[in-house]
Amino acid sequence: MDLRRRVVSLCYDMKVAGHPRCWKTLELVSRNYWWPQMSRYIRQYVSTCDLCLRTKLIRQALVGELHPLWIPDLRWDTLSVDFVVELPLSSGHDAVMTVVDSVLTKHHPRYPLTCTLDTILKYYKALNSRNKI
Repeated sequence: MDLRRRVVSLCYDMKVAGHPRCWKTLELVSRNYWWPQMSRYIRQYVSTCDLCLRTKLIRQALVGELHPLWIPDLRWDTLSVDFVVELPLSSGHDAVMTVVDSVLTKHHPRYPLTCTLDTILKYYKALNSRNKI
């Protein structure tokens, strides 16, 4: 066995050491030893430890069962509305309302408007009545 491997093994694999991670192992080894690229050697030794790889905790939430998204049957059945506001004034308008239908993906109407609640409600009601939502 290589002398470096034996030294790292004494500081990492012994039951008293308890398999510390890279920095703690480096600190334990560097108390008494030094060699070129010691931290790289220890990092590689720790990252390939068989016991640690088999008992490593998974820190991500478990993935649930996947379900397909509901696909609407009719056009204008499901809408999403997005407002882009506080734009520079252009032709008396400072906002844009974009309407996206989940069935129609080719055409997304955009309505220029002035950013007031009354104007937004007027355009939204006109959109609802025109598309019979």
